[in-house]
Parts: sequence; C-alpha cells; structure tokens
Amino acid sequence: MIGEIIFISASFILRLVTFAVVMNYVNISKHRIAWWMIAAAMILMALENLFQLLAIEGISDLAVGTKVPPVAGFVVSVLMLSGTLLIRNILKRLSKAERTRLSINHRYQMLFNTSSDQIFVIATDGQILEVNQAACERLEFSREELLNRSFASLKSGQNAEGVLDHLNEIRQHKMYIFETELLSGKGKRIPVEMSCRLIEIDERPCITCVARSISARKELEKRVLIATIETEENERSRFAREIHDGLGPLLSTIKLYVNELEHNEKKADHDANIQYINKLIDEAVSSARNIANNITPKIITDYGLIRSLENFCQSINATKLLEISFMHEALSHTLGSTIELTLYRIITELINNTIKHAQAQQVHIKLLQEASRIRLSYRDDGIGFELDKALEKSDQTLGLKNIISRVRSLKGSFSFRNTRPGIEILIDLDAEQGK
Repeated sequence: MIGEIIFISASFILRLVTFAVVMNYVNISKHRIAWWMIAAAMILMALENLFQLLAIEGISDLAVGTKVPPVAGFVVSVLMLSGTLLIRNILKRLSKAERTRLSINHRYQMLFNTSSDQIFVIATDGQILEVNQAACERLEFSREELLNRSFASLKSGQNAEGVLDHLNEIRQHKMYIFETELLSGKGKRIPVEMSCRLIEIDERPCITCVARSISARKELEKRVLIATIETEENERSRFAREIHDGLGPLLSTIKLYVNELEHNEKKADHDANIQYINKLIDEAVSSARNIANNITPKIITDYGLIRSLENFCQSINATKLLEISFMHEALSHTLGSTIELTLYRIITELINNTIKHAQAQQVHIKLLQEASRIRLSYRDDGIGFELDKALEKSDQTLGLKNIISRVRSLKGSFSFRNTRPGIEILIDLDAEQGK
C-alpha cells in the first residue's frame, strides 16, 4: 500500500512539473494550441493521481465506481493525440526551415568564398571573426592564422596606427570607405580600397570589410605621373632649345649691332645698322610669339574653344585624310582658361593619334555640359588598340599618357573601350576645376 502511494505521488508531482514546463513553452512558442492541449492533458492526469490518493486514504470515492476516470482518460488521450499531431506538423515545418537555412548558408558560403574581393568580418574592437578564401590567398595566410589576428596586424607601417580611427568612423557613420595597404604573410604590401559597414550578427555588432585591390590603378597613376614629369621636362627642354637656338642668336646679333652703333660714326653705316636691328627685333618678336603660341594657342585666346576646335576640324577635313564631325551642346561661354586649353589639347592630340595610328575614315566628337560637368565623347572607326598594352610602350604613347595626365590633374575620369571597329573614349571633367 505504501509503495502504491509513493508511486502515485511521484507520478502526480512529475505531471505537475511537466505541466509547468509545457506552460513555459506556451509563453515562448508561436504554436500555443498544441502546448495548451498537452498542458490540459497533464492537469487531468495529475487530477487522476490526486483522486487515486484520496480514494486510498478513504477521503473520496470519486475515482472508484464512477465513469469519471474513464472519461478523463479518454479526454487525456484525445488531447495528447491532437497536441502530438500539431507538434508533428510544427517539427516538419522546423525541419523544412532548417533545410532552407542550410541551403541559404551553403549559398552564402559559396558567394563569400568565390568572391574575387577580400572579405573580412571583424569585431568592433578590430579582432578578425571570419575571412573568405580570396583574403587567405592574397594575404598568404591560412584561415586559422587570420582568425587569431587583429586587423591592425595586417596593416603595414603607419597604416596600423590608423585602425582605431577607422573603427571609430565606422561606428559613428555606420559605413566608411578608405584606402590603405595590407601586409601579406611574406611581407608584400598590397594597396586596397576598403569598404566597411556596421552590421549585426546574432545580435552582436560586427563590421564587414570588402578589400578591393587597387594595384593596377596605383600602377597606372604611377605611369601617368612619370609621363607627366617626362612631358614637363620635355616641354622645358623644348622651350629652352627654342629660346637658345631661336631668340638667343637674334638677341646676340642685336647686341653686336648696338655695340657697332656706339663705335661707328658714319651715317650710312649707322642707318644700315638700325635697319638690321629693326629687322632682327621683328624676327625676335615673331620667334617669341611662336614660343608663346606653343604654350597657349593664340586662336583660343582670340576666338574661344568652340571656334578653335571647329577651325581645327575644318582644316583636317579639307585634307580629305579624315572626316570629322564635331557636335557641342549647352556649353557655357564662361569656362576657365585651364579647362578650355585642356580640352583643346586633348581633342587635337586624339585626332593626331587617329591620323597617325588608327587608319580610320571617320571621327565623331561630342562635347556637352550638364550642370557643372563637362563630358567629351570621342569615337573613330579605325583598327583600335589595347589600352594596357599601349600604355606599356612609353615612347609611342606619350600623347595618350599626356591625355590621361591632363584629365587626372583636373580630378576628372577617363574611360576607354574597343568598339570593333574603332575605339570610344569618354572623358568627364568638373568645370569648376578650371576656374
């Protein structure tokens, strides 16, 4: 008898505990009906144990000789079956959701690791939490080695000292783009553009950083800078030669005639010397004008950019070597002299390159202004060329490098593509830069 009481009492307590656990599921689950059914079944089963204990003690005979226990058992069975079926549906949906989650995670991992850009996930204190395959390959570290590092340890020299400033910028503005250098495992410096954004992962603030290599751009900027320096030096040398070989002898000769005037008292010789001096001065003035015109074409000063370009194109069309169409739209008459000279030099150099190398029949030039932007479109139908290969030939493409240099000096953009046949060059300049 005592053993029966102990087992019934234990069953009663366990069913109450189960009821409490199920009620907790009711509070945290979206599918409450199933848990309410199971909770009701647990209460009925606990009441059954209670009535059994009361019957044993002789306090109540409700559990004996009545239909209540069978009815209660039937209701419990219905509630348990219904709740179990509902939970079964819930579990099936959870299983489907888990498969979907795994599929999404697999696709995410594929995108993450097949990206050609280096991707880092770092904590707000700079500790690396995750990296993709491209980062491991470019930096020559294993994934495990990178996960044990702080992001500052991947930066070279003084760049490492700016990590805290960058992290503060990201936390403050939610995103930040900057250029820096990363240091590979073999000590190689890799220039990159970092695009960082503040996100949340598992309710924890983190930072995603996409590092895109700008080595090619830096190399191009280096070539353009070298070409600019070479061009400036060549121009200085040319002006020096023209002054030395052209103006120099004329001025020296004028000086000789002036000295001769001081010592020669014959009027006939005196008059002749003055005529020679006037003639030499005219030549010197003409030579100086030519040198100045090489620096800034006089036609631009006199007639402006559009008229100068129209005259230049007409002179080329007259030769029948090339047919040039020149269109201009909404172009302001208040462009700065720097912009006008730059556009004139660029367009004349492009036409010169087309005549010399492209074997083209037609050239189409379009120059227009949109707000403060100046846009130049240049197309020809020639044989075309590869820009990267052309830039490597420093002796033959100095003009092309000069063009890119002029555009970059005004903070403009230069784009190139082969149209087969021919090429298309698009140049975008800020008109305010030239004022």
